[in-house]
Amino acid sequence: GGAGNWGKLALEGMAEAEACAWVLRQVEAWAGEQAGVLELVRKLGCLPLAIEQAAAFAREYSIETPALYLAEQAKSSSKLRVQWEKRRKRDGEYAFSFAEVISLTFGRLIEADDDDSFGAINLLRKMAFLHSEGIQKDLFQDEEWMHVSALKRHSLVVDSPLGGVSVHALTQQVVRELLMGGSKATALGGVLETLNAKMSKFKHDRPVTYFVGRRYVRHVKAAASHALDCPVRQATVLASLCQLAGFFLSTVSCSFAEALEMHHISVSARSRAYGPDDVDVANTYTTMAAIYAKQGEYAEALLVYEKSKAVMIKARGHEDVLVAVLYNEMATVKEKQGKYTDAMELHEKSLAIRNKMLGHDHVEVATSYTGIAKIYQAQGKLVEALELYEKSKAIKINALGHDHVDVAMSYNNIANMYQTQGKLVEALELYEKSKAIKINALGHDHVDVAMSYNNIANIYQKQGK
Repeated sequence: GGAGNWGKLALEGMAEAEACAWVLRQVEAWAGEQAGVLELVRKLGCLPLAIEQAAAFAREYSIETPALYLAEQAKSSSKLRVQWEKRRKRDGEYAFSFAEVISLTFGRLIEADDDDSFGAINLLRKMAFLHSEGIQKDLFQDEEWMHVSALKRHSLVVDSPLGGVSVHALTQQVVRELLMGGSKATALGGVLETLNAKMSKFKHDRPVTYFVGRRYVRHVKAAASHALDCPVRQATVLASLCQLAGFFLSTVSCSFAEALEMHHISVSARSRAYGPDDVDVANTYTTMAAIYAKQGEYAEALLVYEKSKAVMIKARGHEDVLVAVLYNEMATVKEKQGKYTDAMELHEKSLAIRNKMLGHDHVEVATSYTGIAKIYQAQGKLVEALELYEKSKAIKINALGHDHVDVAMSYNNIANMYQTQGKLVEALELYEKSKAIKINALGHDHVDVAMSYNNIANIYQKQGK
């Protein structure tokens, strides 16, 4: 049978003799119909995929001769031809004869007028928006997936080496362009909703997430490529889905280019759904800017941060705390560029907003003090840096308590300052305090605890111990 053979089904035509032999192996009832089989394979352009579909149809519906198959196909071709001519043409077009083959199978399924046939049609319509390989059961309800056997019988899907089933990309294209029957929005919307639910439930700190995530992301990218002009009500789901996929790609998979592609789609979808000046549009720009910065593309990061800032100011005003966050992140990029004066100016803007809007004792004020202290430290102004690190620590202790991990980070920053000054005893004492807090808050096996041990080991090494 054809199941599992699609890796061999090239788009180029087969030799006529080979094509005829193949059909005769697939449809034993046509053993004495060599002339009819030859006419059939010529009509189908000797395209292996089309021949496989036709043979499956003949087996499923006990078509007695190739001539009867061609006659049934001819009855449904005129209306299909009109649709085929109207659609947008592409390079590497599939032949009309292939569209006829798929359409004929669809027509028989509709004529059957039973739950299994309609279920198979709706299942394939959803599959048409997914990646062609590795379409697995967990993307569908049990009552949907139960119809996959009908699709297999018609050779519309085959078992996939990646698990689940595969649908040939040409079959998907024919279904999307010609056989949706007015149900595109429903089918595509269902796919987007399901993928969004799957992506939102990930535990990103689990190693297995990578393998599951890569599988889902293939389908997200495929669905998104067909949803760029989706109805506004679906644009909100598309935006969320692409945001989640982008987060996975940047944080788990470290596939930054793919992540940015997803976030670009998310921005476009959010702009359509909520308008270009929505806060969530700004937040997506911020996420994209952080990805550019992570790759060392600082100039591009700053351009995108500026986009985010413009939207955020328009949506929330110049003195909103979210604008302060943007100033802080932009300052970090400027610092990495070695532009300390520009970085300091941005940190001061952030600090002023936070002091005014949140009060002098808020932890975000402490964050601004830390950012400014790091610039002083980079400039070698250690006294000024130490003073601000101490201010930051005092605010955190007052707001969060002595045993919070943010306080541990403050001890770590100050210890680093002492280490730079050669005050190793004082540095060691604070690294030990930081480690104790981390162990209490995070457990002995956390990566941040390992970093504390590393810092302490460096001190011992400098002391010759």
